[in-house]
Amino acid sequence: MIAAALDLGSNTLRLLVAELKGKDYRDLARGLATPRLGRGLSPGQALHPQAKAAAREQAGRFVAQARELGAQRIALAATAACRLASDGAAFVQELGQELALDAAQVLSGEEEARLARVGVLSRLEGEAQGALLVDVGGGSSEVSELTGESPFVLSLPLGAVAMSEAHLKGDPPSPSELLALLAAVGRGLAPLAGWPAGRLVATAGTAATVAALMLDMKVYEPGRVNNLEVRLADLEGQFIHLSALPLAQRRQVPGLEPERADIILAGMAILRGLLLTLELERMTVMDAGLLEGILQELAAS
Repeated sequence: MIAAALDLGSNTLRLLVAELKGKDYRDLARGLATPRLGRGLSPGQALHPQAKAAAREQAGRFVAQARELGAQRIALAATAACRLASDGAAFVQELGQELALDAAQVLSGEEEARLARVGVLSRLEGEAQGALLVDVGGGSSEVSELTGESPFVLSLPLGAVAMSEAHLKGDPPSPSELLALLAAVGRGLAPLAGWPAGRLVATAGTAATVAALMLDMKVYEPGRVNNLEVRLADLEGQFIHLSALPLAQRRQVPGLEPERADIILAGMAILRGLLLTLELERMTVMDAGLLEGILQELAAS
């Protein structure tokens, strides 16, 4: 069966079309757009009209692409921005009806973490027992145990878009702004202090971008990103380098998508904070995650 998954986040809209064979799958196409639904969003506010229009247009384009490739089932899952917005659930329902999707839903933080675990485990190498998984999104970060009957799940209000808007105003950011960002991240991660994690596995856009930067990747290759080990020292070096660059120069850095250049520092700060809080020297980066988890759910249903 050929199926497609769409992940509508606070920053991006992602597409994965794949041929499913049991629990295995073969990628047929991927897509990425940046409607940034979470821009300027506070809990209970409505989504920005321009962001909704962009998401609607891009979702329609991705669904048409999936059907051209023979997708028999298509599901869309929305995360933090649609959880927070007063009209988020209604918007997702509208998309599901307009595009005739097989499923369209707003995921809870716990459900988002569960599906990300399913996707990561489909491609992760090495020991998963005792590992924590983090999915740094635009509006929130989901942290969960990677294995276990009833895994611990924590949804934290630390997102790359939200933290950038709150703390980084200068171009480039001033030292005081960067210190305020790092301090806010540290406070937000306090619930994880002392957690006995033997390994940190990071998925989603920020982590994948860090991997692409480390590999100087001009054309993104998911297979090279999966299971890449990134040291804390290297992450901090990249953070220092990028934080000194004006936005226009950051957008030219190989491996960094131009649309992510204005939020990458906050995303990296969250990953750095996690490693420091958990007292770990490295993390494993996975391209596989939520999209693959959505596909696995489609295959099982």
